[in-house]
Order: sequence, then C-alpha cells, then structure tokens
Amino acid sequence: MKTCLIVFAKNPVPNQVKTRLVPTLSPEQAATLYTAFLTDGCAVLATLSDVDLIIAYTPTEARSDLQALIGDDVLYIPQTGANLGERLASATQWATEQGYTKILLVGSDSPTLPIAYVSKAVTLLNSQDIIIGPSTDGGYYLIGFSATNVAMTVPFVFENIAWSRESVFQQTLARIRSLKATVGLLPPWYDVDTAEDLAFLYAHISAMRLASETVQAVRTESLLTELFS
Repeated sequence: MKTCLIVFAKNPVPNQVKTRLVPTLSPEQAATLYTAFLTDGCAVLATLSDVDLIIAYTPTEARSDLQALIGDDVLYIPQTGANLGERLASATQWATEQGYTKILLVGSDSPTLPIAYVSKAVTLLNSQDIIIGPSTDGGYYLIGFSATNVAMTVPFVFENIAWSRESVFQQTLARIRSLKATVGLLPPWYDVDTAEDLAFLYAHISAMRLASETVQAVRTESLLTELFS
C-alpha cells in the first residue's frame, strides 16, 4: 500500500511564525525556534519506512527556502485554499490523485511527538477510515485517511470548523460521527504555541534527559537550553 505523510509548514520568517510566543521571545527567536521544530520533526518522520514525506508549504514562494532547510529527499507541494480546512482538503485530494492509499497529515508544532504514534496511525489505517490524534489544546496533531473512503470523508470533515479554537477536535469528531466512518484514535499529545507551552516543552525535554530517555528534538533542545539558561 502506498503511504504518504504530509507535513504542513510555513516559511520561518520573523513575525510570520510562532507569533503567540512574542514578546516572550523576539520575532527572530520565534522564527529560529520554529525552524528547529520543523527540521527536527522532518528528520524524525523521514525515518518511517515505506512512507513518502511531503512538505505542504506556504507561502507559494517559500519552496526554495524550505528546501534549503529540509533537503531534496522529500516532495514539496504548495498549500492551496482560503482557510486551513480548504488547505487540508486540497492536500488530501492531491495525495489521492497521486495514488496514495494511506494519507496522513501533521503540523509542525509538536517537536517531541513520538514517532511510535505516527507509526501506529499508519497501521490503524489498514482497518479504519479515519485516524485522529487529539492535542491538549483542543485541536488535533494528526489526521489520516484511507484513500478508499476519501470521496466520502473529504472535504466534509474539514468544513464548517472554527479553526484555532478549543473545540476543533470536538467539531471534527461530530462531523466524522455524522458520516458513520470508522475511527482510530491515537494518544493525546501537545502542540507548542504559547509561552506556557514553551516552558512545558523545556521541562519535558529536561525530564526526558534526567530519565535517560531519547530526545529526538535535538535542535530544539539546544535552542531551548540557550533560551532558558
């Protein structure tokens, strides 16, 4: 089965990414941190076997900048659509047109997301129509589809959602429920958007070091050590 993982990414330009971390961080620091999130996340996701990594980027002129950061071993597609729901639906439809039978979409705000969760999502799509991973802020960090049911589920599950609200996950589940689609659920995880999230991320990575656990977000860890020392 042909599987793709689409990472939604922005060009890490000051005042365009991680703006909710300002003024705790300067716009330049926030952009540097987002760069670390993105490159760490892609490096880990690239280790998945038999999964094509796709970068869905914005703005349209950002491709060369992101290629310089992430490399040429992934595919790049521009995000299209007037809002997040349309962009998610467009990327999913693109993947079906390319012949992918398992389609997963993730953001770039969870640098410590366990690779095991993503791997589990790939496996669950063998038997489920939709996979979703709830985030602690009320949204979701991953959503995936079996291509055999994309026509039934997409773009419906992305329509009429109040994006960037705490009810995104609940609203999405309600739309999935109305379709009577089968659902696989991943464990909750966290995004990093606010100063409080950032402090938790630093504490979490520090605790992982104390517990002798593997820290996959190496660039993020290095940057946070500088910021918090």
